[in-house]
Amino acid sequence: MLNRIIQLISLFFFGMAFWLIVKEVEHVGLSRLITLIINTPFWVLVLAFIFVVADYIVLMVYDVLALDYIRRKVPLKTVFKTALVGFSVSNTAGHSYLSGGAIRYLFYTPIGISQSQILVIIAFETLTLFMGMGLIYVFATACLPLVPELTETMHYVWYFCISGLIVVAFLMYYFIVVVPKRKLKIKGVQLNAPSKIMTALQLLTGFADNFLLSIIFYSILRYHIDVDFLLVFVVFTLAQITAQVSQVPGGLGVFASLFLLMFPHLPTEKGAVLATLFIYRILYFFIPFFVALFYLGFYEIKKRIYASKNE
Repeated sequence: MLNRIIQLISLFFFGMAFWLIVKEVEHVGLSRLITLIINTPFWVLVLAFIFVVADYIVLMVYDVLALDYIRRKVPLKTVFKTALVGFSVSNTAGHSYLSGGAIRYLFYTPIGISQSQILVIIAFETLTLFMGMGLIYVFATACLPLVPELTETMHYVWYFCISGLIVVAFLMYYFIVVVPKRKLKIKGVQLNAPSKIMTALQLLTGFADNFLLSIIFYSILRYHIDVDFLLVFVVFTLAQITAQVSQVPGGLGVFASLFLLMFPHLPTEKGAVLATLFIYRILYFFIPFFVALFYLGFYEIKKRIYASKNE
C-alpha cells in the first residue's frame, strides 16, 4: 500500500513537472531551443563530459567504501565496471536499491560475494548517498543569504527548518549509532556500525558527488548566461535533491521544473536554461545509460559463449 502511494505521488510530481516544461518550451519556441542546443560549442560539451567522468569516478568510491565495510577485497577493474553500470542504470531508471542491486548481484556474485552481503552494500551506499545529500543541502541553505538574487524569491525559513532537521537527524545517528558502535543486523548478517573515519568518508564522498553535479551543469549554463557559480550551485542543489526525494526516475521533469521556478533568470534567458537542462540530461544520464546497456549486452553474450564452450 505504501509503495503504491509513493508511486502515485511520484506520478503526480512528474505530471505537474511535464506540464510546466511543455508550457516553458511553448513560450521559448521549439526552433529557438533546438538552435541553442546545436550552437553549444563542442569544447563546452567536452569540458562538461570531463566533469561527468570525474563524478562517475567518485561514484566508484561508493562501492569501494561499501566493500571495505564488509571487509571484501575486489579488483579495482571489477569495482569500476560495476559502479559505472550500476549507477548509470539506477540514475536513469530510479529506485537505486532495486536497479543498482540487480547490477551488483550480476557482477559481484560470480566472485563470491553473497546475496546478503550485496544487500548490505546497497544499504551502505544508500546511506552514503543520503548523508551526502543532507550535508550539501545544509551547505547550500547556509549559502542562501550570500546570494542576493534569491532574497526576494525564496523564503529562507522553510529551508533553514529542513536543514535543522537534517542536522538533528545526523547528530542522533552519530551519537546513537556511530559513537557507541552499535551492532547492525541485516538479513541475519551482523555488522558493526561504521567507524568515525568511515562516516567522515561517507559524508565527503556523498558531498563530492552532489557538488560535481552542480559543476557539470554550471559548465554548460555559463556559456549561455553570464551567471555566478554560487547562485547556480544553490538553486541546482535544492532542485536536484528535491527531485531525487520525489522518486521520479532520474528526477525526470521534476528537477527541470523546480530549477526554472527557483532560478531568477530573465524571460529572455529561459531558452538558455532549457537548453542547458537538455544537454545536462543527455551528458549525465543518457550517454552513460546507453554505454551501460551496450556493455550489459556484450557481457551477456560473452557469458553465454563461455558457458556453451564448457558444456
